[in-house]
Amino acid sequence: MPEEKEKTIPVRVVLRIRPLVPKETGDGCKECIRCVPGNAQVVIGDDKAFTYDYVFGSSSKQEDLYHETVIPLLEGFFKGYNATVLAYGQTGSGKTYSMGTAFTMCSETSEEKGVIPRLITTVFDWIDERKDKTEFLLKASFLEVWCINI
Repeated sequence: MPEEKEKTIPVRVVLRIRPLVPKETGDGCKECIRCVPGNAQVVIGDDKAFTYDYVFGSSSKQEDLYHETVIPLLEGFFKGYNATVLAYGQTGSGKTYSMGTAFTMCSETSEEKGVIPRLITTVFDWIDERKDKTEFLLKASFLEVWCINI
């Protein structure tokens, strides 16, 4: 019987540490998680280390997160592969900050613009570049769940 090749699922786990918000700094809060330089690892407290595929510290830029983690998915998407970006975490951990779904108006060049507004712009720019050679049918889903009391 031929040996089956093990299938790999290209799931990557990214940790994004959002910056402290003004209320937190005003209350004297300090960051309790530190990134290990040159490594995709964080340390909580003195001894709890966790490793991920990517780690973006609180001083990282939205643009860096987007280009390193989302653009490769979008390139695959334009080759016909499905792509999913899932933001998961405790309330207040930075999902809305990273994804850019807050109810604030971001200027076109704003650093604060998150994954979703950047992705929408990129998708339509890439479609526009390819519209003479390819016909597109675009369907998208977006779901934001919050305030669930279990």
